[in-house]
Amino acid sequence: MTIEPVFDISLDHGEGPLWDVQTNSLYWVDLFAGEFYKGDPATGEFTKKSIGQPLGVVALREAGGLVIAAHEGFGFTDMEPDSAISLFNNPQPDFPETRFNDGKVDPLGNFVAGTMTFTGEQPIGHLYRLQPDKTVHCLESELMLSNGIDWSPDSNTCYLVDTNRHVVYAYDYNLQNAAISNRRNFIECSENEYPDGLCIDTAGNCWIAMWGIGQVIQFDATGKKVQVIELPVTHPTSCCFGGPQLSTLFITTSKHVLTADEIQRQPLAGKILKIETAFKGQVMRRFKG
Repeated sequence: MTIEPVFDISLDHGEGPLWDVQTNSLYWVDLFAGEFYKGDPATGEFTKKSIGQPLGVVALREAGGLVIAAHEGFGFTDMEPDSAISLFNNPQPDFPETRFNDGKVDPLGNFVAGTMTFTGEQPIGHLYRLQPDKTVHCLESELMLSNGIDWSPDSNTCYLVDTNRHVVYAYDYNLQNAAISNRRNFIECSENEYPDGLCIDTAGNCWIAMWGIGQVIQFDATGKKVQVIELPVTHPTSCCFGGPQLSTLFITTSKHVLTADEIQRQPLAGKILKIETAFKGQVMRRFKG
């Protein structure tokens, strides 16, 4: 299996890869730098924009542009360099030690994103649903480090990572009101495994970036481990499927916690990596607001 870097860029803490099938473009964020990017893997060209605060994740909007989850709340923006960034609905204004970390658009077109403390060591993280009318609803609380989220191909199951509890939860997802219920442990990792971002392919396989141990692990729809992909970096953060056939796995990585010596030994740390697979990803949904 060939692992290759994409784009001539090295991020501090790459996160949140997102494929846009309409433009054949990849989006991603540099979380602590408060920057997000849009790039064309075919040419290597990319553009970036800063929002001036830590940025957890971006998602596509049906109306055009992006919906974002940042340190100070939800917001709208686009890739135009001089356009404004509209932030609204900070669901945790009394908790400045928390920030948004990861999220995705759900099957009904809501934007779902989770919070954590900057250290991820206190169970005060929440999972929020931003609806198209800009109202915010809390879906889950007492999370340690809310992380990767996605839905099964039939939309009946929602998967959510709590990194510092070493677990991937599964919930029943209600296609009438976007509620989640019946939480259970879908994948239980060992104490030295830190599941980070994830994505679900069209066959229901769960692909998880394993922070700190340099792997992406594929699990099947029952939670059984299928394969382990060893990476040339220790800190992958998330992954998504993209490319013309939606069969390329793009992986974001970090060098944020590495020492200078470790960075020298891991020249691809902070890069976006790609792997060609025999699987196909789901089309990324767009926020209806």
